[in-house]
Amino acid sequence: MPKRIGANKLRHRTEARSPQAMRAAARRSASAAKVFIIAAAVCLGAVVGAQRMWHWLGASPRFTVHSIEVRGAVRIDPKEIRRLSRLKEGIRMLDVKPAIIKKNIMGNCWVRRAIVARRFPATVVITVEERTPIALVNVGGIYYVDAEGALMPLFAATYSDLPLVSGLGRERVDSAGKRIGRQAMERVNSFFDQAGAVSETLLKHVSQIDFSNESMVRVTMENSPMLIEIDDRKGKVQWTRFQDLMDVLDNTPEGMPQRINLCYSNLGFAQW
Repeated sequence: MPKRIGANKLRHRTEARSPQAMRAAARRSASAAKVFIIAAAVCLGAVVGAQRMWHWLGASPRFTVHSIEVRGAVRIDPKEIRRLSRLKEGIRMLDVKPAIIKKNIMGNCWVRRAIVARRFPATVVITVEERTPIALVNVGGIYYVDAEGALMPLFAATYSDLPLVSGLGRERVDSAGKRIGRQAMERVNSFFDQAGAVSETLLKHVSQIDFSNESMVRVTMENSPMLIEIDDRKGKVQWTRFQDLMDVLDNTPEGMPQRINLCYSNLGFAQW
């Protein structure tokens, strides 16, 4: 039996086919088409405008490198940073590639971090953070070393009041010869931290530190032949004991001993 259509549905279908409804639908379609065409034109205009702007930025002499600023360079000559950057005045600002320039500058072992920024219209700013040496180190040659274990060559006519660290051995330097191994450097840093916790100026009076013995560190003080032996697993306690012992020895007629061994619990041996 055929399905019967209600009066309301039949009326709506009849109205939908009416000329007025068809004209309204046509107007809506035309309006939507206009919106689409306008949006497409705006997008196309933006693309063309961006292309023209990009071309103008590249071709205009206003947007070429006129100044190369180097900031943060103290030990490194700023001219060396500019040389490593391979930047030349007169090149287009759009041809300046910060990531590539940074990689070039990081080739200098004294550079810990580098930031390259373009300052339109015509300036490139290179900011470097230099490594800070904490000691000299003997690993088959004398180098500066920082807290991360990075090795830096000495400058010409170098004078340094940093202690000389020895006993780490060439085998504890990485295959590239640029860095002390992590485990060896952790021992050095721990020893330095222990001394610094006792006195901020203590290490300034140390001339040499020998880590060749796995169970003790041998320390030589500046302007003195005295050798101090410390168990660096208890370094803070033993550095404190050393300072107490020095207060006693300052008042003895025998003067300073040739050797002090602090590796024993609650004991310190002095030998003249």
